[in-house]
Amino acid sequence: MKRKFLNISLCAMLAVSLASGNVVLSGCTGGVDTSKLGNTANWVTSSPDGKIKTEVVMDYAGNLNYTVKRGNVTVIEKSALGIDIVEDDLSLLTVKDVKTENVKGSYNNISGKNSKVDYDCNQTTITLKGWTFEYDLIVRSYDDGYAFRYNVRKCDGTSGTMIWNEEKTEFALPEGSTIWAQPYAAINTSGNFFAYENEFQNLRTDELADVSISMPMLYKVKGTEVYSLITESDLIGSGFYGTFLKEHEDNEGTGILQTVPTPAGYLTDDNKISYPFESPWRVGIVGGLKTVQESELVEKVFDDAEPWRPDDYDTLSAEEKKIYDYEWVDPGVAAWNWIKYPSSQSNYGLHRRYINLAVEMGWKYVLVDGGWNDGLNVSDFKNFVKEANDKGVKILVWCHSFNDFALGNVVSLRQKLDLWKSWGVSGIKIDFFDGQSTDSPKFYGEDTGTIDWYEKIYQECAKREMLVNCHGSNKPTGERRKYPNVINREAIKGNEFKGVNASDAVKELFIRRVVGPSDFTPVVNPLSTGMTMACQMALAVLLESGTPSMADFEDVYENTLIKEFYKNIPSLCDETLFLGGDPDKYYAGAVRSGDEWLVAGANSVVPSTAKVSFSFLEKGVTYNAEIFTNHETDYKKVERRTAKITKDDIEFFDMIKNGGFVVRLTPVK
Repeated sequence: MKRKFLNISLCAMLAVSLASGNVVLSGCTGGVDTSKLGNTANWVTSSPDGKIKTEVVMDYAGNLNYTVKRGNVTVIEKSALGIDIVEDDLSLLTVKDVKTENVKGSYNNISGKNSKVDYDCNQTTITLKGWTFEYDLIVRSYDDGYAFRYNVRKCDGTSGTMIWNEEKTEFALPEGSTIWAQPYAAINTSGNFFAYENEFQNLRTDELADVSISMPMLYKVKGTEVYSLITESDLIGSGFYGTFLKEHEDNEGTGILQTVPTPAGYLTDDNKISYPFESPWRVGIVGGLKTVQESELVEKVFDDAEPWRPDDYDTLSAEEKKIYDYEWVDPGVAAWNWIKYPSSQSNYGLHRRYINLAVEMGWKYVLVDGGWNDGLNVSDFKNFVKEANDKGVKILVWCHSFNDFALGNVVSLRQKLDLWKSWGVSGIKIDFFDGQSTDSPKFYGEDTGTIDWYEKIYQECAKREMLVNCHGSNKPTGERRKYPNVINREAIKGNEFKGVNASDAVKELFIRRVVGPSDFTPVVNPLSTGMTMACQMALAVLLESGTPSMADFEDVYENTLIKEFYKNIPSLCDETLFLGGDPDKYYAGAVRSGDEWLVAGANSVVPSTAKVSFSFLEKGVTYNAEIFTNHETDYKKVERRTAKITKDDIEFFDMIKNGGFVVRLTPVK
């Protein structure tokens, strides 16, 4: 039998009839110009406020495509939808059902940009039925963007494995759009291992040929103030590989980007997909800069998400069930010394100094990095952890995601976690998911095997009440909605590189921080002339993280000028606001924890002035303001002044090249 391809975008078909909302497609043809035949059916999904409209169209050839508009601004031009699946032998496909509904609710965060999140969207589910499979295209429009996914199941309800040939999904950017994007960059000479640690670049729609673009990606529609950030969500647990964006060879120079498997997908058996399945959500955040920056769409598309519970949950005791309330997840600042002492991680005397620092600063954690167990004396290490715990400081330890666990062996994972937990360890910083430093051909970063391995680690750590900080990892895709113990994540070019500059850091604020926690590892004294102390202080505020890792020498925090500021670094945010800026200029924002606010701005390479309105403050309350700004001549110093500020005040902050500012606001009692 000749092998056929089922395409949800559907191969060329004629003989279309419309009856009672049922579209019947049959008779595959070739060489037919369908451009003049018109549309057969369309479905428009509007956001609750009516501003965003996502339209899906099926043409006479049976092709599915979509467009997205915000008001009268086209955000996504006509773009293909669909998947190619091998070996589905069918001659007839129908639109079985179209269902519309409102999806609305709220949830509470243990860590994140806001302690409570509301979600509200309108959803259209288009169900296509073939001889063998049924397919759902689920489309959502929110006030701050759109999302869609594909569901596939066997008509007879059985499960199995299919060959996934290609995803057809496109994002056709409007011509002339300004793009801020991080190339999906190889990090080893073989080109097999990839990471999210490259610098962001400014691009245009006619400059995308041969450029592989990591998600998230930000762009601005030409001649408007409408921005959009494209990414994916709900990757963990989907059975899918990760994707990036790239122009198809037939569309070079057009700005039409297609979802493409990350290089690992070409090197492994990722074209084999188990069914039934739900694909990851394809997500576009849309609006003005404020809307995009404050959006939590990547996480709130998990509208039905509940924190993970094991299959045997119902058989557990009442005490055991409490684990899966995740109340033990405790956001807090970590003292981390690897940047300053990379070869001294087995020196527990050094770590004791940082334990004392954590006690003095009121920080909850000390992170012990790679090398901590070189020549390990178990008794000494257990005593060290006990000393820390007795002082109210919890210990996190680094580990290699594969080498420490027999290259992905679950039994080894459980044994190691049980052992470390018995020693009093509270969590892990787990590294090298991107395949660095392992010779195993099995793991490359975002292949299905590695994505599955992430989830196994999250689950086994949750069972033991252990936190997870992922390094050498992929971008956040909303996983902490399901696994609240996944409290931090790298996938960012941070201070670990020791030469990160303010220009790239500002772009990271506008792009990377939108989608989840960012382990930037702020220092006090900049590691290069491309940053100032004021900018580093701002990044410690603006880059959200459940366990922000403070990375400087312990004695620098004794500086009385900055000590109180670093004692109050936020790890738990009740509210996060965007206050102004531009991806090429500066970022200004604010975070609230309880009744205290921190306002901060980070500047790029051209001196800027940030106008900050304090209208977000509580009415009738006066706040003591502690204001840190750049020193006039020394990039490793700041100047401090105090003021009284109310909701009616507006302040202008002049920022030098690579500069910044921070304002700590506490209500006058």
